[in-house]
Amino acid sequence: MLDTTPSRLRPVRVRSGFTLIELLVVIAIIAVLIALLLPAVQSAREAARRAQCVNNLKQLGLACHNYESANRCFPPGHFTSVRNTDLAPREGANVFVRLLPFIEGQPQVNAYNMSFSNGSIQNVTIAGLGIATLWCPSDALVSIAQPIDTSSYVLPPGSWRQAYSSYAGNQGTWGLRIRSSDSTFPIRVANMNGVIFGHSTITVASISDGTSNTFLMGEHGHSLLPPSQINYYHWWNSGYYADVFFEAYYPPNMHKRNVGTVAQVGGYDFYAMNASSLHPGGVNMAFADGSVRFIKDTIDSWPIVAGNAPGVGYDSANRIYVLAPGTRLGVWQQLATRNGGEVVSSDAY
Repeated sequence: MLDTTPSRLRPVRVRSGFTLIELLVVIAIIAVLIALLLPAVQSAREAARRAQCVNNLKQLGLACHNYESANRCFPPGHFTSVRNTDLAPREGANVFVRLLPFIEGQPQVNAYNMSFSNGSIQNVTIAGLGIATLWCPSDALVSIAQPIDTSSYVLPPGSWRQAYSSYAGNQGTWGLRIRSSDSTFPIRVANMNGVIFGHSTITVASISDGTSNTFLMGEHGHSLLPPSQINYYHWWNSGYYADVFFEAYYPPNMHKRNVGTVAQVGGYDFYAMNASSLHPGGVNMAFADGSVRFIKDTIDSWPIVAGNAPGVGYDSANRIYVLAPGTRLGVWQQLATRNGGEVVSSDAY
């Protein structure tokens, strides 16, 4: 039937919807909310990663104590062995290889030939084995194995890779590459004041500064190494002093300081073996009593200088470091020594 109602009396149909301005306002509000929420989400993720890092160090600390119970000393950094190609003295099984049975790694240690160095063809098979306990979740590149360095191995046919570690043993205020073939070998061993280093046999009783005031292990951020050097350091199975040991010569996270080039503070070896992490503000450190604490970058420490720290000399004849009488150690250096006689209160760090 034809509708004869005048058009002005017919109900008007209004279409519902949003104007462009309203849509833009909503999008802007959502963007602001995301901007406010994203840092909180990232902070929560980092907190979870840091907690996992703490757990890794606790496991390594417990493994060290289990090793000490079984062997009456903490695991050595390495003992001198020989390279298979020329029988030259080189670093043997390192601290992490020796800890494998205590972190559910017995099959891996069974594949290691203790008669030869880690750079021998007999031990290339375990070089690429990734050990998750040795990876900090914030250290993104550490879990990516890379083609192995052919200058260190005479490789058999095949594709061989090298895995890495975010963690290292505390060798003390300074690091030395120690092998029994060194002309001043006994003097160099005696010069070390940490807990884990070449030919170390440190007992709980010999940590006279107190196990709660002495570092056992800590972090070195593998991902922080320059791209040109990242594949050459922090090999998990190596006994080289810049691979699985750290020194406390420089403050933690030295890469964040205004120090110019790495060469100003001694070269890549020194850069690689000083403590660092991808956690904001500091590093996680395992103490000899089994606890793990977060040490802030602002901890009292020797300054970063080209050459030796104030009061520290190097005896080139014996190839050891020497402290001048009255030399002041920072709190960071004091926590790295096992028998320096320092008294460090917990509020100092």
